Amino acid sequence: MTGLLLSPWPARAEPVRFAFQGGQWGLGPNAEHALAVDLELRPGVRWWWVRPTAGFLQSTDGTQFVFGGVLLEIPLVWGVTLSPGFAPGIRTVDGKQNFGSHLLFRSSVELGLPLFPGFRGVVSFAHISNGKLSTPNPGIETLLFGVELDLE
Repeated sequence: MTGLLLSPWPARAEPVRFAFQGGQWGLGPNAEHALAVDLELRPGVRWWWVRPTAGFLQSTDGTQFVFGGVLLEIPLVWGVTLSPGFAPGIRTVDGKQNFGSHLLFRSSVELGLPLFPGFRGVVSFAHISNGKLSTPNPGIETLLFGVELDLE
């Protein structure tokens, strides 16, 4: 198994995908609650199960976050995918929440469900924080629902 994971694996061409999601910014009773919109572009290349992603997140509390990272797309049954991801990024506009740093890290998990050819429903949960680079480090969670479209 280790040999398979460490062996050179050619990049595979796939359709470029665009994801649009919206939902809750701030979960839990002590969090700042707002709405969030997330736009992501997922280039049409994969290495093994790893797909790059770049995106923009805007919350109604005023925070804007631009990020780039990777998703690990794990195929499940009936075309469903489970995609944990990691993406560092820059908070370009400050909102009400003090994250303690403009450099933030987004850890996420996404569940994708095929609805039609080239069209998927997605639900994602993410945690965004400065990764203990500075204090305070409150972090925030998001729960987003949306769609992913093939652009080719």
